[in-house]
Amino acid sequence: MDCPLTVDVNRLIHGGKLIKYESEGNARIGIMPRYGDAGSIHWFKVKPNCTFHIFNCFEDGDEVVVWGCRALASAIPGPDPGSKEFAWFPTKFKPAPGKPFEDAISEDQLLFHRPYEWRLNVRTGAVKERNLIGANNFPMEFPMINGAFTGLKNKYGYTQVCHCDSIAATGMGRFGGLAKLFFEEQNTEEGSIKVEYHMFERNTYCSGAAFVRKEGGAEEDDGWIITFVHHEDTNICQAYIIDTKNFLDEPVAKITLPCRVPD
Repeated sequence: MDCPLTVDVNRLIHGGKLIKYESEGNARIGIMPRYGDAGSIHWFKVKPNCTFHIFNCFEDGDEVVVWGCRALASAIPGPDPGSKEFAWFPTKFKPAPGKPFEDAISEDQLLFHRPYEWRLNVRTGAVKERNLIGANNFPMEFPMINGAFTGLKNKYGYTQVCHCDSIAATGMGRFGGLAKLFFEEQNTEEGSIKVEYHMFERNTYCSGAAFVRKEGGAEEDDGWIITFVHHEDTNICQAYIIDTKNFLDEPVAKITLPCRVPD
């Protein structure tokens, strides 16, 4: 993933930022054969974006399919010098009522990551892109899958779910739940896939979620999501274990920890 997030020491010397997101810059994805070298990379130009984390990549005929969590801007390195700091962040994190998630947006929702698909045709060089979820879904980041399907076509993915109100208040990413994505099941909203949400109690946020396969499991989603959660009202930190085949149910275990695990 080559996004227009540039590092420029010369810019820093002249009072600018070492790291800067070039919103008008080019973005591209490089595909390299498994046993290839640097000279065998095939670059595909894609719409400008900032994608740090991917679910998976796999081959589908002549196409390489890439699923990731894509945003239209970057929270790194933060506001420009002289801006009102946190006043800049909430504008781009807070959802605008009635405003769709479209590439044409200029300010609101730029930092919302949501699941996205690129299909890269290694024979013709063609690129097809689309959002995997609709406008009414929560922003999502830190994707994960059953690791046994890395590089193979998979049916399910999991993410942490952004809590919009807390983001807007603090200018920091907070995650108030988890999501299970069904890549092969369509939602009622045209072009989007089915999503299930496991949201936490009020003022409870998670970090560091991971998928753990069930030993001897027969299905791709036989396993658990394990994550640390912090209850801000009580200052208690717990580890939640959630059955991914029964994703909407209460956690199968909540283990209270002796100390805080930072977000």
